[in-house]
Amino acid sequence: MSTSSITYSDGAKLPSNAPDWAVAASERLKKRRQEGYQSSCNPPPGTTKVLLHSCCAPCSGAMVEEMCSSPDLEQVVVFFYNPNIHPRKEYEIRKEENKRFCEDLKIEFVDCDYDPENWYD
Repeated sequence: MSTSSITYSDGAKLPSNAPDWAVAASERLKKRRQEGYQSSCNPPPGTTKVLLHSCCAPCSGAMVEEMCSSPDLEQVVVFFYNPNIHPRKEYEIRKEENKRFCEDLKIEFVDCDYDPENWYD
């Protein structure tokens, strides 16, 4: 499947009909990034790396940004594996948005194969 035909948000502004809570959350995150926010989350002692399973960028976005702004974490990696997402086009949309989000944050993105047959076994 060609990903050039995939559209979702592609990092675009929220749609004009976005719910108020989504607009407010987006503005809070934008302001925090501009102000150089540093996370106050405390990973377990000695933990410097995190591998986070993500089903989509909107679900994991705030968590990833929080971890990336933690002075205690040296590396955050997003792991994308969701053979239960159907149809394939939806899977590709989520994967591409996750990749774009990781590229923006300059963090590693691990992509496993779409394998719905294994999911159903």
